[in-house]
Amino acid sequence: MKRRISAVLLTLFLLAGCAAEPAPAPETEAAEESPGIVLAEDGRTDFVMICDLGADDAVRADYFRIRDAFRDRYGAELPVIDCGYRDEHDCEIIVAVRNRPECAALLKELEEGDYAVSVRNDPDTGNTKILIAYKGGFARMCAVETFLNTCAGDGRAVVPETLDLRGHAGDCIVESTIRQLRDPCILVEDGAYYAYGTGWHCYRNTSGSLAGPWTDLGVVVDVPEHAAGCHWAPEVHRYNGKLYMFTTYLSDENNHRGCVILVSDSPEGPFREITGGHITPKTWDAIDGTFYVAPDGQPWMIFVHEWTSTDDGVGRMAAAKLSDDLTHFVSEPVELFRADDAPWAKNGVTDGCWMHRTKDGQLLMLWSNWDSAGYCVGIARSVTGAVEGPWTQDERLLYSKAMTGTYDGGHGMLFTALDGKMYLSIHSPNNPQGDRMEVPVFIPVREENGTLVWDLRTGG
Repeated sequence: MKRRISAVLLTLFLLAGCAAEPAPAPETEAAEESPGIVLAEDGRTDFVMICDLGADDAVRADYFRIRDAFRDRYGAELPVIDCGYRDEHDCEIIVAVRNRPECAALLKELEEGDYAVSVRNDPDTGNTKILIAYKGGFARMCAVETFLNTCAGDGRAVVPETLDLRGHAGDCIVESTIRQLRDPCILVEDGAYYAYGTGWHCYRNTSGSLAGPWTDLGVVVDVPEHAAGCHWAPEVHRYNGKLYMFTTYLSDENNHRGCVILVSDSPEGPFREITGGHITPKTWDAIDGTFYVAPDGQPWMIFVHEWTSTDDGVGRMAAAKLSDDLTHFVSEPVELFRADDAPWAKNGVTDGCWMHRTKDGQLLMLWSNWDSAGYCVGIARSVTGAVEGPWTQDERLLYSKAMTGTYDGGHGMLFTALDGKMYLSIHSPNNPQGDRMEVPVFIPVREENGTLVWDLRTGG
């Protein structure tokens, strides 16, 4: 395979929120065709990837996105070699390796949050090195995404011989100006954003910007008679012309936390209970109920059977069918999976479930536990595409502190913003860190190969 060509016109995909700027093109009387380097073509590649295979799971997962893209997009097997092996190859993709002088020099040019994707050609040997460098976990994600978008082509991967992209990762995550709100759920209604969270407060934002400003409307719930505390994780869903709030409280009738459903005609409330107390089993601690309507029109509640009331101290995810008016269950709850089913999960907590059906028909569930870096968001997947499962656990997390290097976060949900982009909403961090409280944070995501990934091409 020839890796150098002289007749490829390449349009670079830039990260709109990450400010990656190509070198200015020379001014000529007529546009010239740009030479390029073919990385993969016709199911083959001359390149190998050099990276640190001893890095933690989140870092390796980003590296392997490059390997997987070569296989999935171009049918090419990209060999991955640990940076400990010093033998050089003619064509290398070098990812943040300090013992390679070209990459080490590029890394020295970067500040925290910066990233770069650059080509180095050796005219004497003809060797080509693609350098991917970054400072910080989020910058790593941006660097990998920049590289994958830049070389994307129809059946082959090509980059310019003069490629030198630089950017900063700081603008891709949107932090709200709400000072503190746990378990944020975002409703988009009549051109406005509404944020609901633990405490049953609602915040309204009519600015068009997810950052804010947000106006606190106060408590928007007619507090039920037996709600003694734990006013947790309200979610608001539009269904059959009304707005339904799925939430949790501690009942003074049974001394358990349980899920309830409330209804309102307005996103600003008041929301009034319609389930006559806990809809979940009254001898369970059950929290974080969410709403899902199956393709056959059957409404469901998916919820957490909390570890505090299971027989072995391990939390479960459970589900039950709802009546058409959402006032009661019409089936017994079924267990979907256990907290310890996920290989990345470090404790027995199931938390913050949210359902999403992909465009290709796969049924996913976002949920939270802890990985080695802290509170995080994982993805479970129904093998059958039905709520009843069985369910498997994706190895790659949707959010972890290991991805950004800053704060942990979780209790995720998805919403489509006014500009049509999909966002993951979490609170981050999970506990206050100095002056930083638990605030709603919004991360652009997209579907890719039947799953959800950060959409760093579009930014915030």
